[in-house]
Amino acid sequence: MNISDVLSVLSGIVILIAFFPYIRAIVRKETNPRKATWLIWATGDWIVLAGMIAKGTISGLIAAACLGATTIFLLSLRYGEPGWKIRDKVCITLSGVAILLWQYFGESNLGIGFSLLSLAIAAWPTYVSAWEKPENEDAKAWIIFNISSFIGVLAIRHATFADIAPPVTFLLIDFPLLYLLFIRPASLRRRAQAT
Repeated sequence: MNISDVLSVLSGIVILIAFFPYIRAIVRKETNPRKATWLIWATGDWIVLAGMIAKGTISGLIAAACLGATTIFLLSLRYGEPGWKIRDKVCITLSGVAILLWQYFGESNLGIGFSLLSLAIAAWPTYVSAWEKPENEDAKAWIIFNISSFIGVLAIRHATFADIAPPVTFLLIDFPLLYLLFIRPASLRRRAQAT
């Protein structure tokens, strides 16, 4: 087992750990998961994992994300925001297109790429929620999600699209939440105190 393998397993363990405070916050009704976001993230994660396996690679980060995102989606059916918005339907359509293109062309990198694009778009409802009400997201969980994504980037084994794109995309999706949950609220508090 080389260092990339160890880091891959570690990133998977860390992301699983991140889901525990998030699940606790959902059950306590401190966090309101966006149903569409988590459905698309779960679906996209499974598509990405299948594409990676088809390319002969796997990431602990992505494998664990499949389990965690699926769990959060199931919880969102009971505790999450009801209804579907246009952007939700667009993201679901992109996930469907990813599967169709992958099957049609027989190229798993297309499935990975389109699924990652849909994951990024699916983050939008969560970004909006964090912008409007940062207290509705579990900040501890998002710190841990970012750590796991960073470790996932460090665990990249080969300079291939299937190896690089998933963990880098996860980091790019997770990182803005640090701004939305920490930097922006602190800035707003400072402005309020100054007036």
